[in-house]
Amino acid sequence: MSGGAVLTAPQPPRKSVLGAVPSALLAPVVTIGQTFTLMFAVIKTAVQNPVGYWRDTFEEMYSMYRFCWLPTFVCAGTFGFLIGNFAYNFLRLAGGGNRLGTFFTYAMAREIAPFTTGMAVAGVMGTAMCADLGARKVREELDALRVLGVDIVRTLVLPRVISIIMMCTAFNLLTIGIGTLMALISASVVGDTSPGAFFGLLLANFTAPEMAGSVIKMAVIGLFIGVVCAQKGLNAGGGAEGVGRAVNQAVVLCFAATWIFDFLGNMVLLGMFPEVLINR
Repeated sequence: MSGGAVLTAPQPPRKSVLGAVPSALLAPVVTIGQTFTLMFAVIKTAVQNPVGYWRDTFEEMYSMYRFCWLPTFVCAGTFGFLIGNFAYNFLRLAGGGNRLGTFFTYAMAREIAPFTTGMAVAGVMGTAMCADLGARKVREELDALRVLGVDIVRTLVLPRVISIIMMCTAFNLLTIGIGTLMALISASVVGDTSPGAFFGLLLANFTAPEMAGSVIKMAVIGLFIGVVCAQKGLNAGGGAEGVGRAVNQAVVLCFAATWIFDFLGNMVLLGMFPEVLINR
């Protein structure tokens, strides 16, 4: 060897700590981290500069209304009539058929309306949002927009997330109204309870905390649906098959989260306002 150079054996590459974690355990952690990162980015850009995206938001809200109103109304009417009819028959056997208004106050605002609204929005607009962003990702359109200096979160994600939150709360209120109307039909048309008795007990038990809790809970569900569907779409890969897989994962997560947030919201409501448990 010339110059007295000493040859050393190449050192093996160092393994990171994350490399030793199984992929089955690492993937959920990465997904949760990406979801919260995207959520904080959406909230930050919406609060720091709350102008310039409302036109796109209203357009997304109109698009969401056109695609979601029929599934939401059908779900609300079907659940309202079926559960109202079942509850009325059960209460009549117990000698309290006129108490359907009390039962439906709790059933519709706390359970049926958030459930049907969350399912309809996640199944229609959530999947459409995820598929659109995923298709842009696999066609490398998002990379091209970043090269041009376009903020992907502010331009494509923020208007859709806000529209989902606002329309979820609006559809939730409409669902409560439609479900209540179908319960009234079950009590007064199918059954023999007078409309006055139904609405008297309904309005006596439908308090402001009940309404506020339903609206806030639905807004949280809408935020989760928007952020999760956006995260899955922005991280889709593997062509059309990868986009379909991302849509499937997003809708499953949204369906499960609707139940979880519904349950947690009811726990918080009953803990903060125990007087809503008092039947009048």
